Amino acid sequence: MDVRTESNTQLTDEQQRVYRVRHTLERDGGTPAGLLSGLASVVADGTWQQVPKGKNTDEPFTSFKEFIEAKPPYGLGYPAAHLLQILQIPHPHEGNPRMRAEMDTMRAEVRRLLAEDGVTGYTEEQRDQEIKAWAALDQAGGWWLGFFVACQVEKGAGNGGDRKSDQRSKRNAEDSTKISAREFAARAGTSPARVLRYFEAWQAAYKAEAVTKSADELHPGHPVIDLPDAENWGLYYSSRSRRANTDRGELIAAAAEAEGIKPRAALDVAANPAALRTAILADPKTAQEARAALTRLAATERQADQVEYVRKVAQDGNAKTPGGQVIELSEKTKAEAAGHLAVAENPEAGPEAVSEAYEAVQALISEVVEADPEIQTREQRTRFQRALSVTAKSLGAIDPDDLIAVADDDLRQRLADLQKQVNELAGLISRS
Repeated sequence: MDVRTESNTQLTDEQQRVYRVRHTLERDGGTPAGLLSGLASVVADGTWQQVPKGKNTDEPFTSFKEFIEAKPPYGLGYPAAHLLQILQIPHPHEGNPRMRAEMDTMRAEVRRLLAEDGVTGYTEEQRDQEIKAWAALDQAGGWWLGFFVACQVEKGAGNGGDRKSDQRSKRNAEDSTKISAREFAARAGTSPARVLRYFEAWQAAYKAEAVTKSADELHPGHPVIDLPDAENWGLYYSSRSRRANTDRGELIAAAAEAEGIKPRAALDVAANPAALRTAILADPKTAQEARAALTRLAATERQADQVEYVRKVAQDGNAKTPGGQVIELSEKTKAEAAGHLAVAENPEAGPEAVSEAYEAVQALISEVVEADPEIQTREQRTRFQRALSVTAKSLGAIDPDDLIAVADDDLRQRLADLQKQVNELAGLISRS
């Protein structure tokens, strides 16, 4: 049997090094350890510039691309664009800081050298993928970002949970291809809190039936599902630290369910106020429904304010008078207010019952004021001071030049009468 051997005993030291790197590529497509370490040495000391570019010449390679693609034993005989793809494979020992630094330096230098020759590893297939991603962002805005996070992130996996949840995450690591918000954030150059806000916004949207799949049903590489209009994203996502699922979207969805309406329909209306305004202006029936809703809303808010007033009086044991004084109430008055509060907070209490409880508590406050001469005096003094302040402010707003320019007999008489009233009041006070 003939055995074919390849002798490399006549090669220079530099060519020997290039030969070993090329042999690693040829043998199995690039063993990470051997190939990456070999590339690091070839780049670090400029070996590729020290070998001749071909047979019967001492001229060096003029570009790194030329060296990579030249036939052995002078070059590696490998497509430069493919080499860039191999660079993405991690070295087995990159957990060592020194090795990681060496690999990072090598990769950066190889990419720089090839970029100078117009080789970036960027393919038309990659371009198509990025253009499709741009189109998704353009059409769906934050929805696509939320969808991507929901596909990639598993909440509770290494996000600062308790020890038991961490142990569960370790046990399930082999069964799940998702990563933690912390790892996602580290790779994306953002904060875990921001990643979780996208996650929670997606879950809130699922709960409100705005999207058809929850994060638990999604996985990395999941085909993009139908996403709502970009304008709706703000109903669920908040850039602040408060949880997205306590925002407008959940409240609107809950109200819609209470009315027997699909949450999606109510959310679409809420997300497009311009369309709502147009419908109100163009359609009398829609305008009538809007007026009825606003009237109902005003009544609901008024009822809530009345209940809160009664609750504050009953629980705090004090109240504010019309004049702005805060007065302490007796235990008897406080107990009576508590009785009215029980009526107002009754789930079956209608607007009339709440209004009666509110008016009854106001009457209690008036009785307290009238029963105490000192409080009553302060109330009257406050009322007079308020009236005089308003009058003084109105007079101060009059420009004398403008008054002179337009003054007639009627204005002169009214001003004289006002002066007379002020003089009489001042005289009464000075004689008291």
